[in-house]
Amino acid sequence: MNLSTLTACLSVVGTLLCLSPDARADDLRIGGTGTALGTMQRMATAFGRVHPEHHVTVMPSMGSKGGIKAVVAGAIDLAVSSRPLAPDEIAAGATSTPYGRTPLVFATAGNAQAQTITWPELTGAYAGKLSQWPDGTRIRLVLRPAGDADTELIKAISPAMREAVTLAEQRKGMAFAITDQDAADQLEKIPGALGPLTLAQIISEKRSLKALRLNGVAPDAATLADGSYPMHKEMLFVTGARTGAAAQSFMAFVRSPAGRAVLVQTGYWIP
Repeated sequence: MNLSTLTACLSVVGTLLCLSPDARADDLRIGGTGTALGTMQRMATAFGRVHPEHHVTVMPSMGSKGGIKAVVAGAIDLAVSSRPLAPDEIAAGATSTPYGRTPLVFATAGNAQAQTITWPELTGAYAGKLSQWPDGTRIRLVLRPAGDADTELIKAISPAMREAVTLAEQRKGMAFAITDQDAADQLEKIPGALGPLTLAQIISEKRSLKALRLNGVAPDAATLADGSYPMHKEMLFVTGARTGAAAQSFMAFVRSPAGRAVLVQTGYWIP
């Protein structure tokens, strides 16, 4: 795992928790899961055209847990999360509001020849039984930590996939990515890389990555809506007791036609 990346994430959260609400009275600070940050940056730009009185700062990735912790403490105004709230977070005063779903995809470099992958091929790749792409390039998995939301979603596909991912986690020399941005970086740079990412992150960050078809089905809003593409992440806004009017205005904007357009443009389906 990338220890420096983890240290940086913890540093961001720690710094935010030391801030007083008065020090940021004119700001709207948004933070949390890295997969949402590109879309939130675009949303902030669109929001600023309508509400120039608010200065929106999208913080570096601190993960869903870090964002929830920060919003409950009043260190940021609005958190974005890619997982439901835990009981202890609800007890601490956190409240969640879904704003859209985006496909969870298996991605590889944009210049790779591969266009599609099947469930048996994925299971074989994670289990170590399939080592090459069709063109002969070595498959190099980019894993997320055990317990990460992406990891749990992949393990939930089937008992065989759960066993395969567990085997991959135990193999020596595997590439691990702690944050969503770290995962995207490694998928772009490592020849033959394969790993999970959201379509929204690929589009909003303009990543040089390819979202593979899964059993021939392209991951997009239409296939998510009709159920033919099976994997997604539901994205949530999380507020706390100290969340103010500016954050409420931002969430209302996201639900407006202009905000929904930004979501659609960046790979979301809005149920």
